[in-house]
Amino acid sequence: MPPADHRDGALHTLKTAVGLSDESLTLERAFRFADGRTAVRSGRWADAKDAYVRLAEIDGDEPWVHWDLAAAYRALEQRREAALAYLTAAEKHLARGETDQVPVAYQQAAAVSPNDPNVQAKLAGPPSNGDRGTDGSVGVMDPPLARPSQGPAAVRDGAAPGRGTPAAPRAPRTRVGSEGLGQILVGMGVVTPSQLAAALEVQGRTGERIGHILRDMGVASDADLAQGMAEQWGYPFVSLAERRIDPEDARLVPQALARRHKCIAVERRAGRILVAIADPLNVIAVDDVRLITGMEVDLAVATEEDIATALARSYQVTDDLVDRVMRESVPEFGIEFGDDDPTVEQLKALVEEAPVVKLVNLIIDEAVKQSASDIHIEPQRGQVWIRYRVDGVLRDVMNPPKHLKAALVSRMKIMAEMDIAERRRPQDGRIHLVADGHNIDLRVSTLPTMFGEKVVMRILDQSSTMIGLGKLGFPSDTLRLWENASSKPYGFVLVTGPTGSGKTTTLYSTLSKLNTMDKNIVTIEDPVEYQIPRVNQVQVNPKAGLTFANGLRSILRQDPDIVLVGEIRDQETAQIAIQASLTGHLVLSTLHTNDSAGAITRLVDMGVEPFLTSSSIIAVLAQRLARTICSKCKVAYAPPPDALGRLGVASDVHAEVVFYRGQGCEHCRGTGYKGRVGIFELMMLTDAVRDLVVHRAPATEVRAQAIRDGMRTLRDDGLEKVITGISTIDEILRVVYVQD
Repeated sequence: MPPADHRDGALHTLKTAVGLSDESLTLERAFRFADGRTAVRSGRWADAKDAYVRLAEIDGDEPWVHWDLAAAYRALEQRREAALAYLTAAEKHLARGETDQVPVAYQQAAAVSPNDPNVQAKLAGPPSNGDRGTDGSVGVMDPPLARPSQGPAAVRDGAAPGRGTPAAPRAPRTRVGSEGLGQILVGMGVVTPSQLAAALEVQGRTGERIGHILRDMGVASDADLAQGMAEQWGYPFVSLAERRIDPEDARLVPQALARRHKCIAVERRAGRILVAIADPLNVIAVDDVRLITGMEVDLAVATEEDIATALARSYQVTDDLVDRVMRESVPEFGIEFGDDDPTVEQLKALVEEAPVVKLVNLIIDEAVKQSASDIHIEPQRGQVWIRYRVDGVLRDVMNPPKHLKAALVSRMKIMAEMDIAERRRPQDGRIHLVADGHNIDLRVSTLPTMFGEKVVMRILDQSSTMIGLGKLGFPSDTLRLWENASSKPYGFVLVTGPTGSGKTTTLYSTLSKLNTMDKNIVTIEDPVEYQIPRVNQVQVNPKAGLTFANGLRSILRQDPDIVLVGEIRDQETAQIAIQASLTGHLVLSTLHTNDSAGAITRLVDMGVEPFLTSSSIIAVLAQRLARTICSKCKVAYAPPPDALGRLGVASDVHAEVVFYRGQGCEHCRGTGYKGRVGIFELMMLTDAVRDLVVHRAPATEVRAQAIRDGMRTLRDDGLEKVITGISTIDEILRVVYVQD
């Protein structure tokens, strides 16, 4: 918010420009209102309160100003001030003759501060200024208090009566909102009083919402919090996983609006719309939905995950949607090129047509919503297929008309700043955009094939680098060892695994944990996939002479504490990295090997002396990514004995352990899986292992010794995730190489 003197000067200049006198308060009202709404959108309730206080000083006769001020006080847990603001709103309504809104304001005052003397006087005594009911009675409202169907949450959100609050009442709990969420969760048996006390102590230090703290403590789930909020504010709780939503009803609310507010239209009836929302105290959502739909809004509470899943189902790409985009084409768009390739001029004309632009945007947006890692555009003889890689598995998504093949590829090449005239050689490019509220980088690669250029776009969600190590699937003992190894002041730490096994995410999450003010961290990568604040990242550029090896030499002259080398590809890079780790630097890097022991022999095969390898390496982490069972359709079952035998599970163990799999549902799009988890094997270089390395022992002996020293293998970690119901036997067998 600009300083007062700057704001006053700007207002004076603007008033002069539009011909307003200095006494006019129109612009002040607009600026204060904008300040308040902006603060609310970003959750800065203290700033919102200050803006509404100043607005009340300027425009104190407007009742809605006091409703919004009460909402800000309520968010700040200043209950007495909120109650007084509601009472002031009632007085302003009364002065305007809007007597139907006075009881609603009194009700909200009673909800937030029922014991306040001012509130009790309003509820018990005759109303001031001749406030009487239409039948001449002097009582305002008999308990239990009635409320509008939006409830006090909507009022707290700033949805002041007179700006669309529905008049039809229904009876809630007597003291809606009078209990805190923590106490309600205690009453529900979700948390214990001691856990709540610990959370309140954290809240006193950090100022976070109590629900977020309890969830981070692991004592309350998202569903628990949603049910608690529903109970707190007198709204129904809905489980969207168990409810079918008509896509036509959902699409009454535009997709961008629904995703921004984390809400979804569940159904419409008699001019009203039922909206499930993750935060029932969202001031903007109710107003925006009412304005967009022209219908009155009833709220229900649902979990954020359920809402996201329901939105994905309701707005997913369908053939009808693609057809509708195509129907918007101008008549000339359906051009056929016959056997000849289109000219550059034809392509430039095509890619600027609205249908192609919309279709490409649709393909990218839907891929982001489905959490795809890659988009494949694959030309065939008479058609073109669009495929997404989701949770490591490719699946068909759509089959656009074949005459769009050249236009689709050219549009993507233009976005990635490639040469659309060059179709005979591979090209690489990059696209930066914002999709579904996320900062997304697309790494684009083209490849000439028999039937045209194939395009693959790797989706790099910049927010994914913020995943904590604790959320990657590490067993607690392995995580403790990994954090200890990666926090050493010097040494060499390696992560191994095939392409797509999550090595980059693990290393970036580790760097994020190590990234403190007193560290100079430098990386050299090919390519730089994610940007990390306060980390110096270098892009390999062989054409300019910047390779891993000479780039690493230059980095070591930059006084680094921690160095990340994207990949060890040759002897020169390996030797420089090892020398750096022996001279006071912590070096992290990756190798492509099947397991942790194989990384040692790979370095020796590259020409690195065994004594240097054994003295520099602290730990080697091998990893894979396995799909997790969909929580919405998870069922128990008896696996076939041959699958158990391949994992090395004895038949007597089979009889005692319950196994799970996903049946397939809308939530997981029929796959039975939703999300992925890491499978890890961490080999610490003990003295016994180092001795074997020095004597050039084969990888099998190194592996056997590491197991004797306590290493949990990939198979062991995968089997544990099967037994605990995280993944399935088939999935572990798919991603983990199991030796006989």
